[in-house]
Amino acid sequence: MIAQTFIGLLVLFLSGMLFWLWELQDPLQSVEYRSRFPREFVAAMISAVYSIILAYFFVALVKLTISPSLMDFMGWTGLLSLPLWVRLLIAYFLKDFSFYVTHWLKHVNNTLWLTHNWHHSIDQLWWLAAQRESLTDVLLFKVGFLSFPLLGIPPEMMIFVGIHYIIHDNWIHLNVKWRSWMGIIEWFYVTPRFHAVHHTQTGSYTKNLGALFTIFDRIFGTYVAAEKVPPEQVQFASGDNAVVTWRKIVGV
Repeated sequence: MIAQTFIGLLVLFLSGMLFWLWELQDPLQSVEYRSRFPREFVAAMISAVYSIILAYFFVALVKLTISPSLMDFMGWTGLLSLPLWVRLLIAYFLKDFSFYVTHWLKHVNNTLWLTHNWHHSIDQLWWLAAQRESLTDVLLFKVGFLSFPLLGIPPEMMIFVGIHYIIHDNWIHLNVKWRSWMGIIEWFYVTPRFHAVHHTQTGSYTKNLGALFTIFDRIFGTYVAAEKVPPEQVQFASGDNAVVTWRKIVGV
């Protein structure tokens, strides 16, 4: 578990450094990186500790829920006979639907909001700020990953799935200008500007909830086009929302 976490941190910072070059060349807002890097680095280390703890939890959860009889049933449905790439795509969609529903609940339920509050204390989006995820926040989002073992995705492939999610998390939190070509990608996939709209304080917290795909926001009416939110009016967390406490970090 520790080795996997180390790989995750390596991917996080290597991909982040590449994204950083883009941010420096084409920023949406001015960010004081020197003063912000230390606190977000600490958040990343806290997140790494959470990842180790929850990795053991997820292994136990898989053993508890993915029983031989359940896998026999999955085999009976014929899903396990599908090509690996098809099962992988289905698993991704199921995971993202789970994320969408969980994410929506966190924003409409006052108790569940406590788990997600730290992430929305970000007052300026940039790639490393994405690491503000509380223990309970990650715990609830982890449940959706059950779709992968349920569809017989090999454990060795999950390493690459994890790498994809780490890079994607950096991608959607980038501090880069909103370009028109992003709108083409947003017909299917989440972009930095799509997710930035979710982080704004203009009543969009319950909008643009998808993690990877935009399809569920479009289906359930929570999609907001970035064109409707002028970049110059974008403001992220401020006041009490931007205050970080230990309760927010833990998510209680």
